[in-house]
Amino acid sequence: MTRPIRIAHLADTHLGYRALHRIDPATGRNQRALDVEAAYTAVVDDILRQEVDLVVHGGDVFHHTRPSWGSLGHFVRQTRRLVEAGLPTVVIAGNHDTPRLRTSGSAFSVLQLALPDVRLVTEYDLEEVPYPDLDLLVTAVPHGALTNPNPPTPYPQADRRNLLLTHGLVPGAIKRRNEPGEEELSGALLDPNFDYVALGHYHVWGAQGHNAWYSGSTERTGWGDLDATPGYVVTTLGAPGETPRVEHRPIATRPMRLLAPVPAEGMEARELADLILGQAAALRLPDAMVRVRVDGAARPTRREVEAIVRREAASVVWSLEVRAPTEGVLTIFGERPTDGAAPDLRALFDAFVEEEVTARHDAAFVAAFRERGGAVLSEAIAAAEAVATTEDGAA
Repeated sequence: MTRPIRIAHLADTHLGYRALHRIDPATGRNQRALDVEAAYTAVVDDILRQEVDLVVHGGDVFHHTRPSWGSLGHFVRQTRRLVEAGLPTVVIAGNHDTPRLRTSGSAFSVLQLALPDVRLVTEYDLEEVPYPDLDLLVTAVPHGALTNPNPPTPYPQADRRNLLLTHGLVPGAIKRRNEPGEEELSGALLDPNFDYVALGHYHVWGAQGHNAWYSGSTERTGWGDLDATPGYVVTTLGAPGETPRVEHRPIATRPMRLLAPVPAEGMEARELADLILGQAAALRLPDAMVRVRVDGAARPTRREVEAIVRREAASVVWSLEVRAPTEGVLTIFGERPTDGAAPDLRALFDAFVEEEVTARHDAAFVAAFRERGGAVLSEAIAAAEAVATTEDGAA
């Protein structure tokens, strides 16, 4: 009789993610980067208590293809704990880990030297990793293999348990926005004859059919992850062909909350700020990241509200952001405007700077990017409006 085996399945650790310009006074490092590292540590802690037989990581180990020394060191230290506990471990590369140019190499070539007992599948081909003692074959399909002209076609082997490990988007899965380099998974990769398909990429854990599961991310990496419950899953496989039993293991991370939108008509900046600060205080979550949308406020009023909140919010929550309606407090995967209105390009630019540029660069670079990019955008909008005026006149 085949004994059941337990597999720890995690993904999307995004080590090296930074945001919000909050610095840890003890280390001088970005606090959100430390939060992400602490989440990976917490997952390893929990795995070591679960008596699992195997650990698989579904990609996006790092947030950037050129991770910092701190991120590399943290991954090595924590992953070595799994190795020292005698746990076989397989790691694939996700889209954040995979260089755009195949000739540029990646950090995983160095990590293989630091973690020789970990199976790192991070190039451009699938690899089969057998575990005879577990009666298991792991077919590892990294993100790079999904970018080949001919998509990979794995084949489950008969008379043994088969696990497919890959990183991509299941067709039809709910999603918030397209990511650079994102790949959609083919039907061959979602073969129902695999006993378990361990997925990475989508940050909300859950089933994608009877045998495929996203583990979710170990921490949130932006407001698009508001609905995510950070953690990982433990999957129990019985005899070949049996339905897997999947248990989600949540971990404690920094809370993220969205306040009710605040109508601004007829209110002064101080009144609005007090209302927002009151809502934030009512959460009783001093470590939380909080965001609120202000409706109907003139831009100068909203900016004044933002300044007041920035000065005074630290006494009630860890972070409090004030947003305009057009800045997209939360964008749902697949959601599109239905009224036919043209997008507010300046608001989209501001949102891009806030969500993407600030997560990767220091305050001086962000300020320069905002100033120069804003000027170029204004020139482009003015030129487009001039062309539109000419065309309208001709019509």
